[in-house]
Amino acid sequence: MAVYSIITQRVESTNSKAPRWHLDYPCNAQAIEGIELVRDGLLFQGWLLNEEKSLASLVILNGDDVLPVPINRPRPDVISKVLKQDSENHDLLNCGFSEKVKLKHSEFTLGLIRNGTFLELINGSVEGKFQILEGKDGWLFLDNDTNKSIEQYTGKLKLSRTAQKEWKEYLTSLDSFSRTSGTPVCLLVAPSKEMVYEEYYPYRFSKKAPIKTLTGLIPDSLNFIFPIEELRSLEQRSYRVCDTHWTLHGARLAAQLVAGKLSPKNVDEINVFANDVYQNRVVSGDLGSKLYPPQRHEEDSLTNFNYRRCVVFDNNVDNFGRIIVMFHQHAVFDETLLLFGSSSSYTMFHYLCRLYTSVVFVHTAGNVDHKIIDVVKPDCICVQTNARFVVKAPKFNDSVVNYIKQKKENGKLEKAFIAKVLPGQSARYIDYFEQLLN
Repeated sequence: MAVYSIITQRVESTNSKAPRWHLDYPCNAQAIEGIELVRDGLLFQGWLLNEEKSLASLVILNGDDVLPVPINRPRPDVISKVLKQDSENHDLLNCGFSEKVKLKHSEFTLGLIRNGTFLELINGSVEGKFQILEGKDGWLFLDNDTNKSIEQYTGKLKLSRTAQKEWKEYLTSLDSFSRTSGTPVCLLVAPSKEMVYEEYYPYRFSKKAPIKTLTGLIPDSLNFIFPIEELRSLEQRSYRVCDTHWTLHGARLAAQLVAGKLSPKNVDEINVFANDVYQNRVVSGDLGSKLYPPQRHEEDSLTNFNYRRCVVFDNNVDNFGRIIVMFHQHAVFDETLLLFGSSSSYTMFHYLCRLYTSVVFVHTAGNVDHKIIDVVKPDCICVQTNARFVVKAPKFNDSVVNYIKQKKENGKLEKAFIAKVLPGQSARYIDYFEQLLN
């Protein structure tokens, strides 16, 4: 579950008779695990001196809920340091409070009810790492992400001349490699979901958006897949409401489009996935989990097949540098697909595994490692990135070793998974992938 920040702001009072008080916890910008927040609640701890000795109640306002916070804890430190009096048997000794409150809403107010009036003390909120843009009908989108998605979409952030030059070099190299090596190659760019479901997005798509500029740079001879229209016209919903990624249905379509570009057969005529069974589940997502409380929505989950059954090697490196090898002997094409992809590739595995006997995935977001190509000797290659990443061109001569080395130096390598029995054609390059971890 996500990590949240507790943002608090003291409400300054002009009332000269306002009591003296202090909030020890939560402090401003305090981090808290989402699982702890949901399970245990948020700790409110501090003290309040009711020197008028009037009837007073400390409460938390959270949505329509009014939650009492008992003031009944002994705080001898407050009596001695604030009042500068002897705390023993002092009539204000029990001026402390310490209460865990389960919040149902992201915003809250700590206040005092006294003499029939309400005095605000602290306004606060539970916020995720990133701000989330809420569109129409509950659709969630990225807001202040590092790729500046909104600025790209609206054309405020353009594809720089340097980036255009680097993209041209990358695309030319990719196309040239495919022709000279005789290896079919395709470039798949996963659209941002606001491009597909623009009716739920509060901003207009600009013709000056970086992805628009990029599409004008693609060589005619390069297999290029940017399936906005295909995803938009799909019978099932192609993107998740509370997540940045496509649904399993969108991933299925993307996998079919890749196979259609790389293989001589017409994949549309191969009824591989017609009997798939889906179960509807209420889930959160990488956007919904950043809200508090987490926002959820119904999404289809594939029940009759899971790519994890096909995994024969997984180096378990987090994000960039991860390598997963999958093998499925009953796949449509007796070929090896090498996929230099990003997070959008993972849900495609459920379908690519059944199209290609061997699928070798390397998390590089489109960066190409020629050493891995030489070792794997794939029948075909797909390079996959996301539309919001295109402000920076991928590298045509990258090295996965560097990603793994950096993770190793940071102590972030987990134990790799290796199947007890390895397919003959995969054993040689799995041995190489193992060596990269040493």
